[in-house]
Amino acid sequence: MFEGATNEEKRALLRALIKEVHMEADRKSIKNIVFWFTGDDYYMKSAMSVSEVRGTVP
Repeated sequence: MFEGATNEEKRALLRALIKEVHMEADRKSIKNIVFWFTGDDYYMKSAMSVSEVRGTVP
């Protein structure tokens, strides 16, 4: 699915998944990537409901 997406769709998906990217002082190496769905993220807990039932949107 990702390979078939346009560059704009790929960017939108990555922005939806990645909250922050922390760089090393040299600004060439990634130190840490924080995702929106990290378990200890307050905003994620308040924005998304947790349910045992899984489904699709019609």
